[in-house]
Amino acid sequence: MPVLLPEIDRTAPLPLATQIAGFYRRAIEDGRMRTGDRLPPIRTIAEACDVTRATVQDAYRRLAAEDLVAGTVGRGTVVLAQASATSSSDAARPLSPYAEAALLRSQEMSGAPPLPPGRALVANFAELAPDGARFPVAEWQAAMDTVLQQRGASVLGYGHATNGLPDLRALLAERTREVDAAITADDLLVTAGAQQALDLVLRTFCAPGDAVVLTSQSYHQMHGLLRAHGLQSIGVPFSENGIDLDVLERALRRQRVRLVYLMPTFHNPTGRSLDERQRHALMDVVARTGVPVVEDEYQCSLRVRGEPPPTLRSLDPRGLTVTVFTASKDLFPALRIGWIAGGSGLLQPMAAVKRFMDLETSALLQAALVEFLRAGHFDRYLGALRAELRVRHDALQRACRQHLPPGSTITAPDGGYVAWLELPKPGQGDRLAELAVERGVRVVPGRVFDLHGAPSRGVRLSLTRADRTQIEAGIAVLATCARELLASPAAARPFL
Repeated sequence: MPVLLPEIDRTAPLPLATQIAGFYRRAIEDGRMRTGDRLPPIRTIAEACDVTRATVQDAYRRLAAEDLVAGTVGRGTVVLAQASATSSSDAARPLSPYAEAALLRSQEMSGAPPLPPGRALVANFAELAPDGARFPVAEWQAAMDTVLQQRGASVLGYGHATNGLPDLRALLAERTREVDAAITADDLLVTAGAQQALDLVLRTFCAPGDAVVLTSQSYHQMHGLLRAHGLQSIGVPFSENGIDLDVLERALRRQRVRLVYLMPTFHNPTGRSLDERQRHALMDVVARTGVPVVEDEYQCSLRVRGEPPPTLRSLDPRGLTVTVFTASKDLFPALRIGWIAGGSGLLQPMAAVKRFMDLETSALLQAALVEFLRAGHFDRYLGALRAELRVRHDALQRACRQHLPPGSTITAPDGGYVAWLELPKPGQGDRLAELAVERGVRVVPGRVFDLHGAPSRGVRLSLTRADRTQIEAGIAVLATCARELLASPAAARPFL
């Protein structure tokens, strides 16, 4: 059988991995490839089409997710089924257009390339979830035991408190006053994590076909959430100088723009933050419109240097900004507790929608968090986490100053889990991730955070799993890879 190589259109808006997956999907559906046939080796496609191996791996993973192919030891990637068994017709796959769009985005977000078989891990900069080795298991068990012993059945049934337990909202409001001085318990709606909070905001402000403004690189799960709601995305640049306010102002004048989504503190993926001056300038632009803002402050409590600036909500004279917080990044992901801060006119419709979605956030988890807070466990744990993060950020900056070649840059966040390593040309970040993982260092390529999966200059580095020793070793590897990329003749053109 002749080798079938993908047809790539570099002028098309579709990401290259999507094009490769689509080519082989069509080849299977029209019978050019049959059950048992082997797809070309990843290296063969990468060389023939001038793409990275990570791009081809992404395409093959998407086909595997659709049960069209499977990787087989000794045989490579093998076709599993013909079109009759995998047709995407309405009868065989009765998904809504929004579910299809969310599925496509989830397949595009492959994250960090996996380690090659047999390759020892040097440093893991890929995971953003908190490190399980640090979880306060005993303290949380004690809080749960206390709640069950003292409150028993009352926290195991329906609590009839859609907005959240009053004592938890009071404690959270007290903690939030550091960045929003006037906030009260009545300004909070407790949710099942920050992800549900964002979903509620979209359900409240937007309808299918509307547009949401967000930074060009942004939280990748938000991209899928927007597609699942049938919403359009409008990107605005976010650099060391802050949000590009001229682009933002033009975007806000576009029809059907219904919301602005921002991460003003320890932005994911870059780690950048807006200072107080930049926040005032931003809200001056937004305040001239009637477009609401949601600010995602998922890491704001992880500050290790400097004083926290005020929330955008506290600077909005219109009262049209809501702030999303979460305890999951401070403690552990299984604690699905987040909260939204906003005026009653905004929270009431969200609470009504939430009531129909899940009735209420777990009363047991809320009550245990109250006990955990009152016993002082939260503050002790958070203090130790901040101290360790300060050490890791300092180690990262020191290693980057020592090892990174000219032409590469690293952001210097004042806290949070992430930083952003960038090279000069689009696509070099994606290639850097591929080269690094072959040498035992895992990072997330920047294209994962791009609205359209476009080739990226940078990679995201997360400090949740890398201690000082691993940071030093990992940055040394990344620096070697960066020097190779910058010295290569291919560095004169973008990697695609």
